Amino acid sequence: MHIFRIVPFSALALLAACSRQETTTACAGDEIIASNAWVRAASEGSPMSAAYVELCNGGDAADRLIAVRFDDADAAEVHLTRMSEDGVASMAPAEGGLDLPAHEKTELAPGGAHIMLIGLTSPLEEGEEAALTLEFENAEPMTLMFEVRSRVDAAGHSGH
Repeated sequence: MHIFRIVPFSALALLAACSRQETTTACAGDEIIASNAWVRAASEGSPMSAAYVELCNGGDAADRLIAVRFDDADAAEVHLTRMSEDGVASMAPAEGGLDLPAHEKTELAPGGAHIMLIGLTSPLEEGEEAALTLEFENAEPMTLMFEVRSRVDAAGHSGH
């Protein structure tokens, strides 16, 4: 019976070690590097979705994510999630953009900073990809392919 408790813990330890490896290699280079880009699936008629990505600013100067473009939505906005003193979460646009400190990774993830896709004009089907363009204060714009994941699949990605 105890062996079943050890195996899942070992598997979790292995996954944690693998994710730490990814984190340490994400900041190589002297520019902004994006990884783990995904967006939640949205069916026909769904007005919104959210997109997530890890950004590492390997440069010597801070930068900011100031805008996002997505052709299949009326608007794409960088949002922050904040908890009030009474424990209620709220979302609001990140006025002025999202800070990307030099030599640091900034994670846009569920429950934190994220990209809201508002007024979707077509569904986002699981397994497809969606092209979003990230605009920065200093760096050149970056168009990324975001993997579309189902809500169930997305929930199983440890917050990514």
